[in-house]
Formats: sequence, structure tokens, C-alpha cells
Amino acid sequence: MRNGKEVILLVEGNADILNAEKALLEEHHYEIILAQDGKAALDYLKDNPYDTDLVLSALDIPLISGLEMLKLLKLSQRMKDVPVVIIMPMEREEEQTQVMDHGAEDIILYPFDSRVVVNRIHNILASRKHPGCVNVMEELAARELNQCIDSLGICKCRQCRKDVLTLSLNRLKPRYVSSEKGKLLSALDQMSYDYMPEMLRALTESAEIVKKNPRHL
Repeated sequence: MRNGKEVILLVEGNADILNAEKALLEEHHYEIILAQDGKAALDYLKDNPYDTDLVLSALDIPLISGLEMLKLLKLSQRMKDVPVVIIMPMEREEEQTQVMDHGAEDIILYPFDSRVVVNRIHNILASRKHPGCVNVMEELAARELNQCIDSLGICKCRQCRKDVLTLSLNRLKPRYVSSEKGKLLSALDQMSYDYMPEMLRALTESAEIVKKNPRHL
């Protein structure tokens, strides 16, 4: 964090995309550091590992790829705890598995809605601030998906369920409560009523996306 703002290292080889993503994130009050290749990103992180709250990187970047940069970060004692989110094409499924296997915090598939990027970053940073809490929206979304999956008209395979749930959570603001069992159950009961319209809207929008772009075998 710097000057009261969370710091995001943004890595992208295309200058137009880099500037567009920078403008998007600055609208949400993040401090943005820019790097146009993997080597520049690593050089910056070597000098600023504790001031960087998150790395958001494209997979295809010059000099050192996003995947190779990720591998090197996770091998470094000083840099391994910095969360890394990789932006990559939806169709490159094999590399998605490699990215997650090598310690990425998350993947953002493009083309994407700008809300997905902002909400996912917010969720990751918020979860790191509240290690003793849980985001009850995850349980609520999973519960509601099971109840309304027939009306959504999507495939019921594990992959489609997972994709709908993931997209929905990226559209919903996290709601944290104590992870103590009694408090968690009480919060779930209350919030299931308070946030039902918002939850159903997110599930419906996400289901439409998954129906158009199913990733199941």
C-alpha cells in the first residue's frame, strides 16, 4: 500500500490495452505501476515486494511470458506472497491449468466485462485483509444456484456450474462475517433475504454467458 491506496503492478505489452486497464483501475482508487514486459515487472518487484499488493498480468507479454514470470515469483522468498492474477484467452484451457498449478491467485478470461476485473481484484485484496472471516456470498450463491439451475437452462455438468458460480461471484460485492459457526449460520439466514434480487440477477447474467460459451467436454 502507498499513500493510503493499494498498489497494483499492471503488466501488458500492448500500450493501448495497458492504458485502458490503468484508467479502469484508477477509477477505483488503486495506485497503478506499469510494466510492458515480464523482465521489467520482475525488476520492479525485486525492489518493491512489500509495497505491491497485487500483480495483474497478461499471459502473452514480451521478454518473459506471464507464466514464466509467475514461476519465478513463486520461487522467490521475497516475492512469492504477492498475489498474481493472469489475463488470458478463454480458449487456451491447457495453459489455464498450468497457470493455476504454478500458484496464480486467479485467472481472468478475455474478452471480459470490466466489472469482472474490478470485482475479482477487490475480492482478492479484501480476502487478504480479513483472514479470520469468510465471504458468505460464496455459500449463498452456491445454494441459490442449486435451487434455480433448472430455470436457468444451463448444462448441469460440474464445469458449467463452476463457471456460472465464478462469474456470479465476480459480479457480487463480498460480504464478510466471522467464521465462527453460529455467526456464520445467522448471517446466511439474514443475507439470503437481503441480497436475493442481486444474487438472482448475477446468476441469470452469468448463466447466459456460460450458455453461449460452454467449456465442458
